[in-house]
Amino acid sequence: MKLQQLQVLVHVVDHGGIRAAARQLHLSQAAVTKSMRLLEEVAGVSLLRRGSRGVEPTEAGEKLLARARLVTRQVELAQEELRQLAGEDEGRVRIGLTPYVTLTALGEAFHWFRQRYREVKVEFSEGLMRRVLPRLRDGTLDLAVVAADVGELQGDEFSVRRLSRARQHIVVREGHPVLTQPSAALLAQQEWVMTHPIPADRQNRVWAMFALAGLEPPERVVVCETLAALTLLRNSDAVGIMPEPLQGHPESRGIVAVPDCGLTPTDIELLLLARPDIPLTPAAEFFGHCVAQIISGEAGAARPQVVNSAAPSAHP
Repeated sequence: MKLQQLQVLVHVVDHGGIRAAARQLHLSQAAVTKSMRLLEEVAGVSLLRRGSRGVEPTEAGEKLLARARLVTRQVELAQEELRQLAGEDEGRVRIGLTPYVTLTALGEAFHWFRQRYREVKVEFSEGLMRRVLPRLRDGTLDLAVVAADVGELQGDEFSVRRLSRARQHIVVREGHPVLTQPSAALLAQQEWVMTHPIPADRQNRVWAMFALAGLEPPERVVVCETLAALTLLRNSDAVGIMPEPLQGHPESRGIVAVPDCGLTPTDIELLLLARPDIPLTPAAEFFGHCVAQIISGEAGAARPQVVNSAAPSAHP
């Protein structure tokens, strides 16, 4: 297999067809078609099929595609690393961030990152654990800052840096009826808003919180993205869980903690994750350095070191 053939496979699948892939790769359609034909000959199986959304990978194609993404991204990273070590301000960093970090630390971290790397392209994705781990594995994310989740991390597959812990509180909108006489039993009867489903096996923090209060978890649960959760909490009688540092944040206006309610959510712990077998580029390493300092509280004493932005440093 040749690198160009793997690059073609990735582009054909991502762009839904030969013509679009050829346009992105600045190749003729005939060249892309030939490259795919040769790759299938080497693989010995069919890799693509025509689907309702254009060209789609077969089962074998899916397997090869996962490795092709990793291989082609590693070549890109090697090229970017060498250019950055030579003082060039270019490349791309792809980062997964839990919404908590997006709302509290991203702005300052990005500000400091841009003091050193003005031209490096940056892509951010919402980084709930179940989304982040597959993308770290296949190389479509370089690093991630996520909230720890029991049972998600196994062994030493990822390098893990623990950044901070924060208390969490049960929250509702201002003026919610439950605030007049809060209790765990009353809260369990309410509709809840969460950013992930409650697993049926009961091996999770939400189950544990209700179990300690001698209650079953709520039956009515709305699962949605963070922005939708904040909107629902602010404009309905739904109940949710929020990290303490987010209370008083502009995005959480109109949302208040429920005092002495008999339910105690576990603390939220932030982790910085990366693959230990894949070195980060200098730019990715520096962004991780910036966000880690700010989250861990060290930034108040010593901001991330900034060098001459016209000639980026190789290391933080």
